[in-house]
Amino acid sequence: MTVRLTSVTFTSGDGETPIPSYLAVPDGDGPHPVVLILRGVAGPDDGYTEIARRLAEWGYVALMHGWKIRGNDPSDGLVYDDLKGAITFLRSVPEADLNRLAVFGFCRGGVHAFMAALAHEEIRAIVVFHGFAFRSSRAQPGAEPYDLVEGVKVPTLILHGTEDEQAPVESMRRMETRMRSLGKPCAFTYYAGARHGFAVRTHPGYEEHAAAQSFDEARRFLDTHLRANAHA
Repeated sequence: MTVRLTSVTFTSGDGETPIPSYLAVPDGDGPHPVVLILRGVAGPDDGYTEIARRLAEWGYVALMHGWKIRGNDPSDGLVYDDLKGAITFLRSVPEADLNRLAVFGFCRGGVHAFMAALAHEEIRAIVVFHGFAFRSSRAQPGAEPYDLVEGVKVPTLILHGTEDEQAPVESMRRMETRMRSLGKPCAFTYYAGARHGFAVRTHPGYEEHAAAQSFDEARRFLDTHLRANAHA
């Protein structure tokens, strides 16, 4: 499928801050389901624009949110403002069907993904690649995914490496136990030997086999929850 990838800028929910981002749109009749991509801290944009392009090839409008304009460790208030701006921007994209919206979070972006789902009821599914159950000790205090999941009401897919050196697998298994005890609709997949960042080509922890498996699983998950007819 032919896709269009363009650089875009939307205004944060604070009403003034421009957020440089990237929008990938599939050719063909829309509107299309949508994925909001929340990147991690490490690596250039290229690794994430590739993911946006891949999603568009699957038939999804994809916005790669440029939250790092705020630095590596923005406050929760800034994150919520910028998420609000992203959702407002997506409403203006004619090819985007906001009734079928999911969020992909990578690394630190996985924290933001849970924040987004609680703040925006339009979000119907969450996918987190090598995310965190608990924020890094180096990060400023803020909402913890382990606590946020109590309010999550939408299907959630967690894709994690067993050798994640930044977010130990034990902490993610602890969050899995919590989500299942709360009766949350969730699925957890662990990739043996995979490190932090395994799904992003430009990340030092990239691992091709785990990346391919994780995107296959994410695609099936999206098709199940955002499409009437799943990809064959």
